[in-house]
Amino acid sequence: MPDPIVQDEDDQDDDHVEQDAADDDDGEQDVDDDQDGRDHSSPPVVQTIPRKRGRGRPPTRPRPDWDTPEPGTGNGSESGTPRRKRGRPSGIGGPRGGFRGRPKGGPSHATRVPIDKEGNMMDVVDDEIALPEDPQGETKVNKDGHLQGGRDYRVRVFTILGRGDRLYMLSTEPARCTGFRDSYLFFTKHLQLYKIIIGEEEKKDLISRDIIPHSYKGRAIGVVTARSVFREFGARIVVGGRKIIDDYQVQAAKERGDIEGELADPHDRLPAPGEAYNKNQYVAWHGASQVYHNNAPSVPLQPGKPAPGKRKTNITTGNWQFEHAREAR
Repeated sequence: MPDPIVQDEDDQDDDHVEQDAADDDDGEQDVDDDQDGRDHSSPPVVQTIPRKRGRGRPPTRPRPDWDTPEPGTGNGSESGTPRRKRGRPSGIGGPRGGFRGRPKGGPSHATRVPIDKEGNMMDVVDDEIALPEDPQGETKVNKDGHLQGGRDYRVRVFTILGRGDRLYMLSTEPARCTGFRDSYLFFTKHLQLYKIIIGEEEKKDLISRDIIPHSYKGRAIGVVTARSVFREFGARIVVGGRKIIDDYQVQAAKERGDIEGELADPHDRLPAPGEAYNKNQYVAWHGASQVYHNNAPSVPLQPGKPAPGKRKTNITTGNWQFEHAREAR
């Protein structure tokens, strides 16, 4: 007869625990069934956690799980800041603005504020910086810039509409006359000169008087008073100017060691007696800058002599290797 199976007390306890757990599950199921029976019309509430946006450029089409911004808060961030659109910004003043968002009508040119060596702002009187006057220099030029004693400027001078009888110069002409290629360094190196940008009406008046060409109507035209140029350069801006004699700052010229009566610019081409001085040599549209753009030889060639350079040779299928080898030597 087989031995009866004896169950340990631990196994019995486990059976009771499993039975109790099953009873508990049945009880919970009954409670859930009762609750479901009481409310079958309301759907279960599912809580959705919004996804956080990652770093980087957002896609063109928003994802459905993104939060839609409330109306009135802008089309960008949660704080209501409008999102910047991609692409080149439109110009100021309408859809047909300037290049890369600049205002329509070309670049703006503001007149430089004059500052002395200590950084203090200087006063401007009659379109020029107010400086101490030299008693001997005042006898050579009047307040409007007209030279006295038979002297004449090496560049063109003119009046401007609405500015009285005061004489002015185009800033590029005295710059070239005194050795500068353009007017930028002219005003940068000589801070006592005051640059003026004329208005549209003044520009039209200069065009009608053939002082500037019609093609300059869209440019910013800078001018400077003739008196201030003479005060700064003295004999160098006068036709046949002689040091100390034709200088405005006489005492400063003597302190520099200038020899009285010596030509201020020995390279100046003076006219023959009875001929007028060529002031157009410093005018841009009369060939003042041709030395920078002309590739012709500076020394005239003899008649019948070919111009230096590469020899023109007709390249054929029979001589192209020979000509290539000769050029490569």
